[in-house]
Amino acid sequence: MLPAMTSHPIDLDTLRHGARLAGFAWSDAELEEIRPQVEIALRLLRALEAIPVGDTGPTTHYRTV
Repeated sequence: MLPAMTSHPIDLDTLRHGARLAGFAWSDAELEEIRPQVEIALRLLRALEAIPVGDTGPTTHYRTV
């Protein structure tokens, strides 16, 4: 589902481009500050992508607390 995701660290140019697409004008220092959190989030997304769901259908019953 996320084929472009790799295990390589994210570089500053990629962060800068993503921030610009999202409408942010962050400095390189600000981007360097958030880089570890972005890498953690991507690592968690990769872990979710690795879960074998096979033919599991969507949830049709939700329990609310």
